[in-house]
Amino acid sequence: ISKALAPLFFSDSSASASASYEVFWWLHIIVIFAFMNILPYSKHLHVFSSIPNTFFANLDPERNTIKPLDLEDEEAETFGAADIEELSWKQLLDGYSCTECGRCTSVCPANNVGKSLSPKEILVNIRQRTKDIAPLLVQGKTEGEQFEKRLVHDYIPDLDLWQCTTCMACVQECPVMIEHLDSIIDMRRNLVLTESQFPSNLNNVFKSLETNFSLWAFNPADRAEWADGLNIKTMAENPDCEILFWVGCAGSFDDRYKKVSQSFAKLMQKANIDFRILGTEEKCNGDTARRLGNEYLAQMMMQENVETLNNYKVKKIVTACPHCFHSLKNEYKQFGGNYEVFHHSGLIDQMITEGKIVLKGNENKNVVYHDSCYLGRYNQVYEPPRNTLNKISGVNLLEMARNKDKGFCCGAGGGRMFLEDEEGGKINNERTREALETNPDTIASACPFCMTMMTDGVKHFEKSEEVEVKDIAEIILENSN
Repeated sequence: ISKALAPLFFSDSSASASASYEVFWWLHIIVIFAFMNILPYSKHLHVFSSIPNTFFANLDPERNTIKPLDLEDEEAETFGAADIEELSWKQLLDGYSCTECGRCTSVCPANNVGKSLSPKEILVNIRQRTKDIAPLLVQGKTEGEQFEKRLVHDYIPDLDLWQCTTCMACVQECPVMIEHLDSIIDMRRNLVLTESQFPSNLNNVFKSLETNFSLWAFNPADRAEWADGLNIKTMAENPDCEILFWVGCAGSFDDRYKKVSQSFAKLMQKANIDFRILGTEEKCNGDTARRLGNEYLAQMMMQENVETLNNYKVKKIVTACPHCFHSLKNEYKQFGGNYEVFHHSGLIDQMITEGKIVLKGNENKNVVYHDSCYLGRYNQVYEPPRNTLNKISGVNLLEMARNKDKGFCCGAGGGRMFLEDEEGGKINNERTREALETNPDTIASACPFCMTMMTDGVKHFEKSEEVEVKDIAEIILENSN
């Protein structure tokens, strides 16, 4: 091609070729430098900013570990972020790195069912607010029309912030590794801790956490009632054990999920695993309060739990709740809690592999597995639950169109389980619809919140008599000798 085009630009003269080379070389340089100077003033700034943004992104396998607030800082006038001054430099860089490709919004479960939340718009509005007020701050100005506005309320509606399920699908899909959730949770923190402006539904949740140490208003003295008759010892009775079973609020108080706690405990007993529970000494892990922005309650729960666990010199923990799993494994380290934490799906898979649990054949059943966001995208646990189900003779394991790291949220994360849907459809109905399209006999889950949301979805579609929703612990117990 070059040989064919060359005669169009210069003759056979070497002098002519040399002159053309000089002209085109300098023209190329001028165009490139002109483009580079125009970039900062155009929507294509992300061409530059995305490079350092990607470099400074969180590359840990376990992502979105929330940074703690210093609640003992006596000089702090606010907590969280109401405006760009409270956002970190990385959060501002996120705003300038957004390519506006819309991938985050396309996978957002809230947006998918018609709610107003758009992760892309959150970033675009952070950038716009920065453009509007940063020049004034640099000039030393503190008054004017722009200073009467705030990022929260004026640029980003409160409703959008409360619609987020913290499923992390947006973070997973972003090509320039923007961390949307850090900013959303910091703005929630401001609404809760500084302004006390949050949905009224959360009043009972926060009050229950403060007085009952659980998400539901149950008597904390009843936390171990699920274990009655199972001959399960508490750490207070005998702390010398192989592993601690962290039951969680749902596993302790929710009638449906208490059956999962019992099933998993029976499996461990069958496998001769020497385990204990904390009983009435266990308190909510703090995850829901933290994602809702109530860092004060979250830290109170976490610090008290760490003190209890460390007093018993606990080293290994297993839990059936992905939210407890993520918090205990990744965030308790911030408060001195360093433990080896297992999700029950992994321990069940290990028990079967080692021959401690022997499975029996069963009639053929179609089982579709739903990935929990906090187990999957947060902690990359995809295969153990599937391995476990695949080992059951007669089980035909199905997959939904959106599975594993592309899995669709059940709608309960980030405290959404305790909030009403003010607009749009229900996320759990959308996920249940997708599950039912596979024609399953059973929808398998590995999370108490997912089980509740999928069960409600099955009821919505009037399929309760045809399709069961079960935890993998229940399925394995039913199919074990």
